[in-house]
This record gives sequence, C-alpha cells and structure tokens, in this order.
Amino acid sequence: MKTVYVTIMMVTAMFMLLLPITAGAKTETKVEGLLASGENITEEEKLSKVKVLMSDTKEITEFSLEDYLFGVVAAEMPALYEEDALKAQTVAAYTYFLRKKESNAQQDYDITDDYTVDQAFVTPEEARKKWSDSAETYERKIRNAVLDVMYKKLTYDSKLAATVYHAISFGVTENASEVWGGQYPYLVSVDSSFDKLADNYLSTVNLTSEELKTALSGKAEVKSLTENCVSDIKRTKAGSVKSVSISGVSVSGSDIRKALELRSSDFDVSFADGVYTFTVRGYGHFIGMSQNGANYMAKQGKNWQEILLHYYPGCKIE
Repeated sequence: MKTVYVTIMMVTAMFMLLLPITAGAKTETKVEGLLASGENITEEEKLSKVKVLMSDTKEITEFSLEDYLFGVVAAEMPALYEEDALKAQTVAAYTYFLRKKESNAQQDYDITDDYTVDQAFVTPEEARKKWSDSAETYERKIRNAVLDVMYKKLTYDSKLAATVYHAISFGVTENASEVWGGQYPYLVSVDSSFDKLADNYLSTVNLTSEELKTALSGKAEVKSLTENCVSDIKRTKAGSVKSVSISGVSVSGSDIRKALELRSSDFDVSFADGVYTFTVRGYGHFIGMSQNGANYMAKQGKNWQEILLHYYPGCKIE
C-alpha cells in the first residue's frame, strides 16, 4: 500500500507541474495565430506569405498574410468604420487577392499595391504614420477585424468571386455586365440608397470650354467645342452615364470620368457663363460592395456576413 501511495503522489505531482506549461503553450499559440473564432491555423497558413510588387520601387516585397490584409483594409477603408464593415472589407480583400494570385501564377509576384490595377495597400509603418496619435487604437481595431475573419472567402458556383468594391454608390450598385461586359451573376444592381446620406455624396467639377477640350484630347477626337455642346446623355438601367455626346462625338461615361477626374460616372452637366459644371454623385465604379453602404448597414446592426451577401447576392461564404 505504501508503494502504491507513493506512486500516486508522484503522478499527481508530475501532473500539477505540467499544468502551467500546457496553459502557457496554449496562450502563446493563440497570440501567434489562433483565429478569434478559436480555429487552429495550419502550419502552411502560419507561414503563408504575400508577394507584393511595390509600385514605387518596382521591387517585390514579402508580407505575412495578416500584414497584407491589414495593409489593404487600412488603405481602402477608414479606420473609424464599424467593426463589421472592416470584417466585410477583409473578406472582400482576401477573396480578391486569391483571384489575383491565381491569375499571376506565372509571375514572380502575387499582386501589386497599385490601386488602379489591383487594390490599395500600405505597410504597417505607413499606416501608423498616417494615423499619428490614433495609431495604436486603429491598428488594434483593424488587426482584430482581420484576425477574426482571416481565410474566409466568397465563392459563387464553387469558384472564387470577383469581389470588387467602391467607396460610395449613387443609391444603387451597378450591373457589371452592363458596364464591363461579361457575366457576373453576383455583381448586379442592389439597393444602397443609404449612400445618399454620405457627407461627400455630391461633388462638382467646373471647366471652361478650353479646359474641357484639353482634358478630352486623349479620349476623343473633339476638334471644337461650341457653347453647351454636351448632349444626348445615355444611362445604364441603374442610372449611371453610359455615354455622352460632345460636339457630336460619343464618349463613354467611364472615359469622361477618367479624363475629367470625376469621382464617378454618374453625373449631370450644366453650362453657364462659358463654364461647364459637372455635378457628380457617389464615388467609384459602383460595382460590388459599397464601403460606405457596408458601414451604414453595420451601424444598423447587420453583421459582416449579411453585408457581404447583400452586395454579392448568390455568393457563399467559406
């Protein structure tokens, strides 16, 4: 009996000694990479790197997936936005990245940081500098959002969805097939009327006839501009400008937007005292998720899943 008692005491002591080590290991692992949901990240995921072609240096820099997604969300969406809006942005950004990584399989890089080609990106250092005194608060907020949904993606018919997004719609989103062509059953026009409440929903650009002619020189062969020569504005079913006639020359709404640096292609044109005034609604290409709309929905109590499935109808979150 004495021998049995000693054995039991020794086993108990060994067990008690192991408890702090095990608990400490779990805590350390969580800090290093457990998702907020509690799911273990695989070793492959822990080591995943994103190769970004930096537009300023033309060099390829590697970032951890967490830092990359943090950098996209920090660059693409205001840190003041609601947490579920930030999470929706993270999922959209990750899905977009996966598609680009696939299409760039033969390249030395996965994606660029050029927002005119892919999606915007800032390094953690650049983000902290931009946020100044609020850096610690904003970084923690965005990193928490990223970690909570990292590796979540949107698919349609078992394929990665083209999760494009924009800042502010003009009250509805656009049908991609009408603007860009191609078939995207989930990039269709949906309600986003709350975008009309955004502070910077409306903007104006004023141009003289000569300024307008110069700006359009690379987009259309407009030889001369007569007074009030902008006419015959054709619109998509949703309502943005599809094309406009300028002195008899048809110019697409997207070309007008780029040439005149308008915030969107939903605009009206008026002419008075030798000046053309373009009154513009919204900001961006209007396809996919409205970031302002996502924030509004989050403020109304909608979660990130509901936001994503509203702007990408028919998609599945995996």
